[in-house]
Amino acid sequence: MKKRINLLVFGRMPTEKAYGIHALNQAKSFANLGYNVTLFYPSTNNEKTISKDPEDYYEEKFEFKLKEISFFDITSSILFKFSPNILKKLLWLIRSYQWSKKLNKDINSSIVWSTNPVTLFIHRKNNNLIFEQHGQAKYIQKFFIRLLKNHSTTFVGTTRESFSILKNLSDNTIYLPNAVDVNLFTPKKRTKEYGITIGYAGMFETYGVDKGVLQCVKKMLELLEDVSFNVVIIGGPLKKLNEIKDLVNNSNFSEHFRFSNRISQKKLAMEIANFDIGIIPYPKNAHMNKFASPLKIFEYLASGVICLASDLDSHNEIKKNGINFFENNNFSDFKDQLRSLISNTEEMKRQKQLILSQIEDLSVDKRSKNLLDFMRL
Repeated sequence: MKKRINLLVFGRMPTEKAYGIHALNQAKSFANLGYNVTLFYPSTNNEKTISKDPEDYYEEKFEFKLKEISFFDITSSILFKFSPNILKKLLWLIRSYQWSKKLNKDINSSIVWSTNPVTLFIHRKNNNLIFEQHGQAKYIQKFFIRLLKNHSTTFVGTTRESFSILKNLSDNTIYLPNAVDVNLFTPKKRTKEYGITIGYAGMFETYGVDKGVLQCVKKMLELLEDVSFNVVIIGGPLKKLNEIKDLVNNSNFSEHFRFSNRISQKKLAMEIANFDIGIIPYPKNAHMNKFASPLKIFEYLASGVICLASDLDSHNEIKKNGINFFENNNFSDFKDQLRSLISNTEEMKRQKQLILSQIEDLSVDKRSKNLLDFMRL
């Protein structure tokens, strides 16, 4: 009988956000390694809910079970909407605890994976737990992470900072940066030259913090005065996308730009494969600098795309070929570094060859095998 792995995601599913993609990638990789896998998630009915079956939204047939658990969505209530942020966070944590308790009948004598320590704590008895830290834990989350160390828990630090913090709690901690489905995100063979394409694909903000894409577009418009290239911008929210569109449409270079809002992972992978350079201009706040292992870098590299990223600690620690840096929040330096790249076609070819030689190391299947080997399972 196959060993069981249950993944707990207390959030919208499907979702355009990275947490959903990472959870699906983990589920796929565990299934590929021969485990009996179920991904649990709550029902939601707020304004951000995507009313599609996950397989329809992601345009993929999954070889694992997806189980929606009926649950009252407090985020859709008037009380929640008008509550102060600190109360919203507290209510969210309480509801995640209550939701996870509903799974007691489904989860026993298995491996239980989550990025939410509160949902894991419920299942500490008779299960092997995997906690992955993908953000800066605060207050109640820190408390539950500390509680998990007293049980059969493997801790995963996705950045050096999170690894260091978790390692101080437990020796049963492994450092594993993000990874991708390399069967989905894969390089594209080009039959002829199309000119250079610069691309961005992802959300334009995280936790309300702008990611700097608009400022990059301003500098690319300046650069187009001297050098010709194409730009593809994919992402949301729509308000931010329209702000960028308005800027471009009022310039002399609108024909060089193409925009898309939400698209499926399958279409996203096809779009990214057409990039020559992918940008990651994230700002230096505590979450992104120290705790976020950006999935986007791995998607770009797996697609054979050169990266131009802000020089955050979490970006610098990804020791892979094909990552170039500009000074964080210095968009004049972004412009200079981009000019340097697109003006040197031989260097771009060299970097692309190096990227192709490391793609297997970006595989989420390899990441999951390393994790399970570390657990001796």
